[in-house]
Amino acid sequence: CLVILRTSYKMLRSASRLVRSRPVSKLPRSAQSRLFASSGTQRVGNNVLSSSRGAVVASLALAASLAAVSSFSQPARCLEMVGGTEPKTGIAFPIMVDGFRFLGSGVRVKYGFVKVYAVGAYADPADVKGKDDPAAALLDPATSKCIRIVMNRGLSVDKYMAAIMEALEPRMNGQDLHHLESFKSMNPPGDLKEGSEMIMTIKGDTMTYRSSEGAMGIIKSQVFCSALADVYFGSDPVSPALKTSIKEGVAKL
Repeated sequence: CLVILRTSYKMLRSASRLVRSRPVSKLPRSAQSRLFASSGTQRVGNNVLSSSRGAVVASLALAASLAAVSSFSQPARCLEMVGGTEPKTGIAFPIMVDGFRFLGSGVRVKYGFVKVYAVGAYADPADVKGKDDPAAALLDPATSKCIRIVMNRGLSVDKYMAAIMEALEPRMNGQDLHHLESFKSMNPPGDLKEGSEMIMTIKGDTMTYRSSEGAMGIIKSQVFCSALADVYFGSDPVSPALKTSIKEGVAKL
């Protein structure tokens, strides 16, 4: 912000020197008349110069002041919108998604060192506040929740979905397995890029999915929804750090 203020001040001084370098009295009479007519000023001898220059400089000062105010207020608004940052990847999560409040974040690691994606959890604070184990509360089908995934590296959709299917299938106990193919088909073909984001909102027996391209899909199955919740909030989650972060985040609500 100080840099912007210094830059605005330099621009103001330069503009002031520019105005002084071309006095109105030195312009041709016809040009002076057009200038006075367009600016609404009147000529009184040679004294119009200071009035015209003062108006220009005042306008520039106002513009510089507005720019400075904007530079101070904009970061504050941005900070208010960020709920938290996943520490291993540096990926930020907004404070609200689909009407739910940010609770915590974690990272999905493969092969012990590859940070595939960051994952954030969201819910209504009233459903988790005061709970000894807020992550366990998110397993309750009656608790609506949202899971936001942001890719930390490029990955093919097939590999991304294969990893999720691998986690989901054993938790479904052989029931409603046809929904796995439906889930897979909700993703566009090709590769997921770094920064690609997917959102899964679970309300009762219904999961609403928003793909990396913004396309929407719905799966209605209590078995599927419970299995998906268990992948992230159960006793053997794909991101243990997420559960820890949720507990810390809820404690601060």
